[in-house]
Amino acid sequence: MSKIKAEIWGREFELPIIVKKFSGEDSTETQKEAVERFKNNLQLINAAKPEVVKYILENGLKDNGITVVDNIFKYVIPKTISVPQVKERVVAVMCDFKFDMENGLAIVFENEKFKEVGYQDLVL
Repeated sequence: MSKIKAEIWGREFELPIIVKKFSGEDSTETQKEAVERFKNNLQLINAAKPEVVKYILENGLKDNGITVVDNIFKYVIPKTISVPQVKERVVAVMCDFKFDMENGLAIVFENEKFKEVGYQDLVL
């Protein structure tokens, strides 16, 4: 299993890459290209931070009367990079999420552009 070293929101991470594939099959060309392009555009993760903060506020903090995320790592910890078997180049940063440990949080990128933040089920 390969890994990506990346600085995410000011902290260094080494995240395993999990490529989803059917048993006995190799990664698709689209998946391989998605990983390579993502490795060359790691700044996408940092650029998505405002959307992640918005998600944290809307899905946990506002319920507790908190309106500012002072330390994102209190709530979200990146754990893996997931590459589903789909037609487009999709890569998701899979994270633990303090307010939903069961479903976690996925930061999804499609064709090297931010797509959405939501439950990990978006890409599982």
